[in-house]
Amino acid sequence: MIITDSTSCDPVLLAQYVKTHCDEGWKIMSMFASESSPGATLNVVLRRVGEVMWITSDVTDSYPAVTAQIPAASVFERVIYEMNDINPEGHGNLIPAIYWRKGDGHPLQKGPYSIGDEIRIPIPNNPIRGTGVFEIPVGPVHAGVIEPGHFRFSAAGEPILHLSIHLGYAHKGIEKLMEGPVSRNRIHLAERISGDNAVAHALACAHIMEGDAEIPERARRIRVILSEMERMHNHLDVIAGLCTDTALSVAASYGSEVREELLRANREIFGSRLLTGNIIPGGVRKDLTGEDLSKLESAVMRAGFGAKKLESYIRKTPSEVDRLETTGVLSKESALNYGTVGVIARASGVISDIRSEVPYDAYGDLSFNIACRKKGDVMARAAVRSDEITESVSLILQCMKDMREGEIRTDFETLDGFSCGIVESPRGELVHSADIRDGEIWRYNIRDPSFVNWPAMETAVMNNIVPDFPLINKSFGLSYSGNDV
Repeated sequence: MIITDSTSCDPVLLAQYVKTHCDEGWKIMSMFASESSPGATLNVVLRRVGEVMWITSDVTDSYPAVTAQIPAASVFERVIYEMNDINPEGHGNLIPAIYWRKGDGHPLQKGPYSIGDEIRIPIPNNPIRGTGVFEIPVGPVHAGVIEPGHFRFSAAGEPILHLSIHLGYAHKGIEKLMEGPVSRNRIHLAERISGDNAVAHALACAHIMEGDAEIPERARRIRVILSEMERMHNHLDVIAGLCTDTALSVAASYGSEVREELLRANREIFGSRLLTGNIIPGGVRKDLTGEDLSKLESAVMRAGFGAKKLESYIRKTPSEVDRLETTGVLSKESALNYGTVGVIARASGVISDIRSEVPYDAYGDLSFNIACRKKGDVMARAAVRSDEITESVSLILQCMKDMREGEIRTDFETLDGFSCGIVESPRGELVHSADIRDGEIWRYNIRDPSFVNWPAMETAVMNNIVPDFPLINKSFGLSYSGNDV
């Protein structure tokens, strides 16, 4: 992705500078620090329709917090404080975002870092106290086969008064591993950031390496097909999971069956159930034969039909509708303040989709509708996912109709400078950013959509009852692994 504008700013003026741009329609995609000599450099990546801006600001050990002007910057600055030892003064809520072991130094500094003793930063207590208020700790180890995350509820009986979410227990250090000579093998690491979004992460990484290279048209369309197949199986998983959590067993079984058929089609056509190994820098690994296209058409049509049937199961069951409607409401204002992306934002009335606003690969040649709802509840999020499956079917069929003959990969040269890979993953806007110097990755930053969507759940659960938390959690469909990069 080409950076359309880059500029530098005095750290004292950074917050107001970013605020001014946000008032003009720009949105914060990512914010991170990189080491420089002396001190460090703050990097803020903004975007609006068709444009991407990279702002740098040189600091020593502190700067006026951007959060004071833009609430969506809060979680970014918490990580900057924790991983780079740079203090955003005036932030007001610098609780740990990543529970790394205490050691000698900070993990994202360039100097040596050694892991210390088995001592982790303690989890802050909830701020709500009073007669009849109880704390309910859940996790970090869960009954299901999921990654660790700690949820601490303050509840008065069943109504939830407050929720604190603490993640980072399985932080993998991938950003640090990405540093060094530019290599195509980096894409294998990107695929493993969050396994069910392997295509999206690989694609974002590939865009950074490719720079302004011309990717063959056939490869561009296969990339869209892979992306939309990934979107479909992710959305089916969430919708079927909602049925499981409400004991709508027939619908849950049917949804799981539809998703399983799609995953088997992925394996047969592309060689992998979760589509790993198909995106490569410069194009795609595998071409699609006439037989592949025939199988693909059959698979996506069945999945599209299955998604609509699954939605009808939900809407025709009064008890299910009662559980899903008005549950876990996230207002449009809250969605904007938290900087939410993807399905979560669109279900709350925020119309934003990278495929349309900053088109990549073949999306600029295709027509589709942006699925959107306004109520911001569990039902709205399920409906957006169902509508997006329909659009995915349409996009895949458009690509198949106009596949274009030709090569599926090309040579390219990775250029020095700032570069971004921006993709609309199944969970929303996914951003990889890199500072490349003399053919080496000096700093690599990964902003999974879950990173900005997790904090919004703390608001969505307010005034709901504890038994509804699993529904709200599932409707958000977030990734622990994608957050703990």
